[in-house]
Amino acid sequence: MAPLEPYEKVLIDTDFLDEDPHGSELSCVDCHGGNPESQDYTTAHEGVSKDPSYPDPSKTCGECHDDITKQSEANLHMTLRPFKNKIYLRADQASCVREKIDGAMNTHCMTCHSSCGQCHVSRPESVEGGFVEGHLFQRTPPVDTNCTSCHGSRVGKEFHGENEGISADIHHIKYGISCEKCHSGEEMHGIVTDKEPFDRYEVANRSRCGDCHKTAEPLKAQGDNQAKDLVHPSHAIHKDKVSCQVCHSMPYKNCYSCHVGKDKEGNAYFATDSSKIDFKIGFNPKVTEDRPEKYVTVRHIPVSPKLFDFYVKDALTGVDKAPTWKFATPHNIQLKTPQNENCLSCHGNNKLFLTEKDVAESWEVKANKDVFVPLKPAPSVRHNWLEQPELHLAKVDCLTCHNPALESPIKDCQQCHANDSALLKTPPQPPEYSLANWNFTNKELIEKGSYVVGSNRIPALDVIGILLVILTLAGCAVHGTLRFITRRRK
Repeated sequence: MAPLEPYEKVLIDTDFLDEDPHGSELSCVDCHGGNPESQDYTTAHEGVSKDPSYPDPSKTCGECHDDITKQSEANLHMTLRPFKNKIYLRADQASCVREKIDGAMNTHCMTCHSSCGQCHVSRPESVEGGFVEGHLFQRTPPVDTNCTSCHGSRVGKEFHGENEGISADIHHIKYGISCEKCHSGEEMHGIVTDKEPFDRYEVANRSRCGDCHKTAEPLKAQGDNQAKDLVHPSHAIHKDKVSCQVCHSMPYKNCYSCHVGKDKEGNAYFATDSSKIDFKIGFNPKVTEDRPEKYVTVRHIPVSPKLFDFYVKDALTGVDKAPTWKFATPHNIQLKTPQNENCLSCHGNNKLFLTEKDVAESWEVKANKDVFVPLKPAPSVRHNWLEQPELHLAKVDCLTCHNPALESPIKDCQQCHANDSALLKTPPQPPEYSLANWNFTNKELIEKGSYVVGSNRIPALDVIGILLVILTLAGCAVHGTLRFITRRRK
């Protein structure tokens, strides 16, 4: 994001002084401090705070917004506790080492905090600040200048479709939804609970797909006025087994390795390896009541053993104690994705799953041992109890046998290959065409819908066969009668 011109950063709009209560009812020194009686630049600015809402907003914002103080204690945007929590998982326990880690993090990792002012008045300091709109307070922070200032390289590019070849999130491109529609102010400000959230996924009032997408309970069909079943079979089958993103996310950015330090002039810098657009499904590294799914999308983070070597050697002695492929919720959701085109797009497609082949270092193998998904046999091998597994997989829809209405998949041949097939009585969904088709071919059954074993009989052939038998018998009878009559005449 391009920085603002110097005058744009500090120019105050007259509307702020005339109309905004923060400007019309409060003076500059009420928030920023300083000495308004002095005529000298130096003494007039003594005690001035550029951002009076950080790190403690209680004496400024909290004077009027009495809930701010409590919220700031749990506001992860302000505290950035998850950064330290996850580094400490991997860090050496020695206090002297941790002190140096804290110093390095304060220089490199903790500078992206967002205070009240850096959301509602100015751009964040991470993009060199500057008023958003002449010091006017914004109830909802602008997405393009504030949200994506910090959440731009991954979330912003995913959501707005800025990764080459990958469309924007359907919520944005089709419905024009912006960040605040899902991420409420309550979530952003945080909420005080008995247990401090370890990371953003433990925030009590965080957004969830189910907040908007209400689905009926599995196996309990709820119909609309057209009697259409509102329970998608795949949702019923995969509920609490896979996260929503497993089926509905597109490939996303993964970052690798990071090193921080200072150059000869003392300027802080960081360097990372090249990022990679990829899509990986792994075991849920942290199953909870709120996140019970076994399979989730995982994203690689740029942690490395030598991350803080500039400040203290071998600081991350426990770098393998936490996964480098972490639980992820990519913001590039689509209704239809390559992995949900059909069942076999995912089941049997081992390229989608995270395995040991996806990491190069031995310490990463150990770190991600609980996230790796063991390779499974091909679907044809897993269905080798069938006489012709390849044919069944090619011609029979998976939901025909793996019907969510059934306690277990159908594995009895007679249930399908019989005149009274259970599948013909209770199809998984009403067919768009009649299973009993009078055409002389079962082409419609194969091309227009899912082929159902046992339903390929053609009534026309039955009728024609019966007519041929009747005509043959009638012909014989007529022929015999005529022969009998002609013989008697002789």
